[in-house]
Amino acid sequence: MRLDPPDRAAVRPSVGDADETAPRYARLVRVLRERIAEGAYRVGDQLPTEAELRDEFGLSRHTVREALRRLTEQGFIERRQGSGSRVLSANPAAQYSHSMRSLQDLFQYAVDTDYEIDGIAPAPLTAEEAALLELPEGSVWLRVRGVRRERPGGGVICHTTVHVNPRFAWLEAEMRTLKGGPLYALIERRSGTPVAEAVQTIRARPIPDDISTALSLPPGFQALHVMRRYYDAEGDLMLASVSHHPADRFSHTMRIRREKPE
Repeated sequence: MRLDPPDRAAVRPSVGDADETAPRYARLVRVLRERIAEGAYRVGDQLPTEAELRDEFGLSRHTVREALRRLTEQGFIERRQGSGSRVLSANPAAQYSHSMRSLQDLFQYAVDTDYEIDGIAPAPLTAEEAALLELPEGSVWLRVRGVRRERPGGGVICHTTVHVNPRFAWLEAEMRTLKGGPLYALIERRSGTPVAEAVQTIRARPIPDDISTALSLPPGFQALHVMRRYYDAEGDLMLASVSHHPADRFSHTMRIRREKPE
């Protein structure tokens, strides 16, 4: 997606826009990253001020600040009180930074990255998988395996195995030909069953040998083991993903606010 000033409307979702599901801050992040990559903003340059970005793209102050915060987390810029934002790097170290404050932020991770599927097949859950998913050992779920990249053809962020409830197995052929977009979105769209809740669990553990090979890493390399369970409104597990993020390629940020007393 390309946004050139003063095309403010392009920042907003529009019919036919490939990024129409992305929040406005995510669209602005992509535009600014593109400008940095192309040299419009060089390393050491000051970015436009928050007010200038608001005027150029017709966005709120909150949206602009969120975009700048994401760019800071990703290593592209630094922000200093009273000094604005300065470009640090056009190519930060290969680490994917994910910030989450809501279900939409969790979903945005799948939208912003590319899942490159290596294989799909019905498979009985192993003892370890069954224990992780809290399901009967040997029950047959659709197993999807592959690597996730920050963008198509980009560096590998992690290896991900997705276990899909057998009630959605009829979508296997469409999953095989899925070009971009998350699996949960395909399931929601085609089955008419929305995801109502997602539960994320993060552990530190060595990467299994077969996944180490897929990631070109030595055996026993440490990783963040991230499991996400997606539930429908009835509390039934729709699908669960298990990702192994090499420890040097991923960071996770969660912002927590104090609730106001009633």
